[in-house]
Amino acid sequence: MRTQIQENLRNGNIMTVENNIKNCKVIATYFGMRRHYPHDCNGTIQVLKDSIQNEIDLDPGVDNLDVIIVNHDCGLEKGNDFLKSIDGKKTFCGNIKVINRVWDDGKGVAGGSFDYAFQQLQGEYDYWFFQEDDYKLVKPSYYINGVKILENNPNIGFVGYDTKNKESVLSLRAAQIIFYLPILMWGYRKYLKRYNRIIRETVHLIKRNKVAYAGGMMGLTTNNNLKRVVDKCGRLPHPKIPNPQYTKTFKEIPKIYNDPRIFYYYLKTFLYYNRYMTWYFLYGVLGEIDFTRIYYDVGLGVKSYPYDKKLIYSYKSKKYK
Repeated sequence: MRTQIQENLRNGNIMTVENNIKNCKVIATYFGMRRHYPHDCNGTIQVLKDSIQNEIDLDPGVDNLDVIIVNHDCGLEKGNDFLKSIDGKKTFCGNIKVINRVWDDGKGVAGGSFDYAFQQLQGEYDYWFFQEDDYKLVKPSYYINGVKILENNPNIGFVGYDTKNKESVLSLRAAQIIFYLPILMWGYRKYLKRYNRIIRETVHLIKRNKVAYAGGMMGLTTNNNLKRVVDKCGRLPHPKIPNPQYTKTFKEIPKIYNDPRIFYYYLKTFLYYNRYMTWYFLYGVLGEIDFTRIYYDVGLGVKSYPYDKKLIYSYKSKKYK
């Protein structure tokens, strides 16, 4: 049986759809040191200023959209004071809401912040969009277009907006091999079984030409779909592994995609950062990949947002996707 929203969409009654749903976008942020731009607190504040102006100017295509900024609070007062100054600020069709999440040894990173927002606010919104702070969507109506996809495809659990998966079967297998011993060496043995299973299942999805996961966990889903994931896993996927916070300036290492030399990239990266990079790749699999891959485990799937040139701006790479 069609839902009322599905009937409205089928009949082209978009205004009724917009007025009957409550929408949010969750942006995960953090003011500490990073490998890539923004590298520190000052850079993150500049990125957030631009991102928030974008939320004020850009029409998402719905009548209401609250922007929930989750701060994984590492104790930098300058960043926290900035968030206080924007809490409650009006956006294009909603308000900014700031939530502070305790540092807790850096556990969870962005995935933990997404889970925290849902645990705090589940049931208050029908649709949830997730985005890390170093990206912004720049095309109007991106939100309502995602709503239409979900309502017209009941077997889809998540619409990914950045699904040009950079990780090939080769690079996933390389990471699995290279980080096997470091995972054991740094005391992460208990995560190894799940780490291997997720890589194996992700490779299987890629080989079947499925959308295995959304890059940066960026995309749209529903409150009900999120509840299905939480009912199965106890939380939205993220590993509760302490972050061996890297406090020095990171050295950039060129990354070459779709090239056999990817093996040497992973090897050199590990030699530079050792424990941090072991943690980083473990989080990438147990957090970033599994955050959306998990929908296949609850009987749903992941669908790509229709390709739209220059839909996303990456502050990290300073270019459009």
